[in-house]
Amino acid sequence: MSSSGVPGPASLQNDPVRAAIESNSRLFLIAMGFSAVMSVLALTVSFYMLQVYDRVLSSRSTDTLLLLTIIAAGGVGVFSALDSLRLRLLVRAGMRVAAALSPGVLRAMVTTSARNASAAARQGLRDVDTVRNFIGSPALGALMDAPFLLFFLVILFLLHWAYFLIVVVGGALLASITVFDQWLTSRSISKSINLTIRAHNFAEDGLRNADVLEGIGMSQTFVTRWRDMWVESLQVMLSSSDKDTLLNGISKGIRLFIQIVLLGTGALLVLDFHASGGVMIAASILGARALAPVEATVASWKNIVAVRLAWARLNDLLVKCPKRDQGMALPAPEGRIQVEHATFGIMGAKKAIVSNVSFDILAGESLGIIGPSASGKSTLVRLLCGAWPCLSGTVRLDGADIYTWPRAELTKYIGYLPQDVELFGGTVRENIARLTQGEPDAVVAAAKLAGAHEMILALPNGYDTDLGDAAHKLSGGQRQRIGIARALYGDPRFVVLDEPNSNLDTAGEEALVMTLAELKKRNVTTIVVAHRPAILATIDKILALRDGSVENFGTRAEVIQRYTAAARPAARPAGPVNIVPMSAAPHANAGESGRDK
Repeated sequence: MSSSGVPGPASLQNDPVRAAIESNSRLFLIAMGFSAVMSVLALTVSFYMLQVYDRVLSSRSTDTLLLLTIIAAGGVGVFSALDSLRLRLLVRAGMRVAAALSPGVLRAMVTTSARNASAAARQGLRDVDTVRNFIGSPALGALMDAPFLLFFLVILFLLHWAYFLIVVVGGALLASITVFDQWLTSRSISKSINLTIRAHNFAEDGLRNADVLEGIGMSQTFVTRWRDMWVESLQVMLSSSDKDTLLNGISKGIRLFIQIVLLGTGALLVLDFHASGGVMIAASILGARALAPVEATVASWKNIVAVRLAWARLNDLLVKCPKRDQGMALPAPEGRIQVEHATFGIMGAKKAIVSNVSFDILAGESLGIIGPSASGKSTLVRLLCGAWPCLSGTVRLDGADIYTWPRAELTKYIGYLPQDVELFGGTVRENIARLTQGEPDAVVAAAKLAGAHEMILALPNGYDTDLGDAAHKLSGGQRQRIGIARALYGDPRFVVLDEPNSNLDTAGEEALVMTLAELKKRNVTTIVVAHRPAILATIDKILALRDGSVENFGTRAEVIQRYTAAARPAARPAGPVNIVPMSAAPHANAGESGRDK
């Protein structure tokens, strides 16, 4: 099993797409077997014409014609059935390749997007579809016929060496056009595909932020910007398409001219008594059949370039995505967190986002993380819950590196609420139960612990309210409370909440304080990022970040005392006291009064 999740030998770990294809090699070998039989059966029409011209017309035998027609009809029927079966087989092979790739690709998209939402990561499943569609297309069937070009050349040589020479020269000319087409259009086709991907991703971003576009009147500007990107991709595509269609037209013209040359040469051979009329017609048909794969390659060159780029992007995504060492299942943790010199930053950046952070909290303790904006709080909590790996240092849960915990096991013991709460298509129940049906008692218990039970019951269908594309739309506070319930589902031992009160009203914030107090009673290790101090009333320790580094760490009382002392104004220096009698105050001039103030 390769590290990307795609089955294949170790030598193919750097090419997971090839590994997925080779795991279905039996289907492709069967399809090649069909191609071999079809290549033989493709001679049916040629030899039928040969026998009709040379035997039936000379003997004027209707019985011979009838027998030849029945044989030819049978051959054509078998050819047609095999062609259909081959295409159906390739469609299924494409689906099996996609089924082998898709889970690993989606997992790689998730892990890559969690750290860097690049366009390539968002394109992964589309690239899988591109590979699947090409495998199941007639274009691949035509390419499978290409190796049997030699078979047709041998038959042509047996008919006459002149036919062989004409087809070889014509095939070389068509192949040269294909190579020239690749050299001329590959770069522009690649650029066009990349620009189209960028335009599609930009449109998806706009749809995801439709409220912002409509709310501040950016819709028209957004559409104009998208149109400029889309038109740019079309312009590049048009440039390559013009060149490609020109070369396609030339290749078709050359192929027709080759048939004319074959017929003309055949006529000369007939006149010189070196061949019969049947041989002339058969050679023309065989020549066209031999050159068909070459012409098909030229005609489908855009698809070949597209699938090649998709193949490369998929390999790059699967090989370079962050890997997790999925070790053996570990015992349920108690909840002790040890952070040892944790550092994280963007590759190539001059400064780390989180730098050399170290602290230790015992099982059942609670920690509040505070600090100004862009101090690294959200990045730190992603390291704490194992969403991101440390570039250096370690975050340990009960002594084990939390990033290497098997994720399917860790989900039973950890809860996480990100700063931007996103819910998935499905019911409220499924969202709380982490995309499973979940036991009703456990779902309700998590909602009650989050203080969201009454709010959920007020929805149109309660816990069965669909949150899909065309379903009930929740407010920011409702999403946040359901997100908190999701983080608390399953009685976790370690809970990380990133600004859980950012969208809550007063009642919601009071419910959150009660939730934190209840987690404290249950001995759950809790980490909370907060800007407002109200929810830190029950917190044991506070970690203050500034510019990605630890500025203060200690008990809540100690850290508050340090900040209070730092914020207290310095005592005024001793000096003569200017006391103004109460009776004299009204007579003081404006300048003196201002100075006294």
